[in-house]
Amino acid sequence: MTEAERWAKDLACNESEAFEKALKRMKEEKKMYIDGRWLTEPEIIAYIERLRKEISELEDKHLNECRQISEYDIELKELRGQQNANEKLERITASYTFGQQRAIFVEECAEAIKAVCKVERAADSSAEVYAEKMSDLISEVADVLIMAQTYQRRCWRC
Repeated sequence: MTEAERWAKDLACNESEAFEKALKRMKEEKKMYIDGRWLTEPEIIAYIERLRKEISELEDKHLNECRQISEYDIELKELRGQQNANEKLERITASYTFGQQRAIFVEECAEAIKAVCKVERAADSSAEVYAEKMSDLISEVADVLIMAQTYQRRCWRC
């Protein structure tokens, strides 16, 4: 491998340390071999600036793609959550009679009321205890909402 090829390999490398090392070497030697010819010093400077700009654009593109992937991942999790909720609703609707669903709905409401009372009592407790009781309340409210939806589905079917 020639020295010019080694420099080109260093430049093509994504590592900033190797890139800076290659730049330093080219500046010291004041020569660079690209596309079958030796470049002059102004051409080298222009070439280096173009490479820096391309690297910057690639980094920006990479960050945007990472952001998009993260957003798609969030959307996918939300869709999976909705599908799971719909499956759960269908399973509950199919598994229990209307009277059983009404009883479970009342039960879930009672559990949510109980969770509200526990949150009120934990207001003067430590942050961890309060957060735990609040998490329980959110879970119970979610159960109430699920049962309300199954109850509503059954009512619409009647």
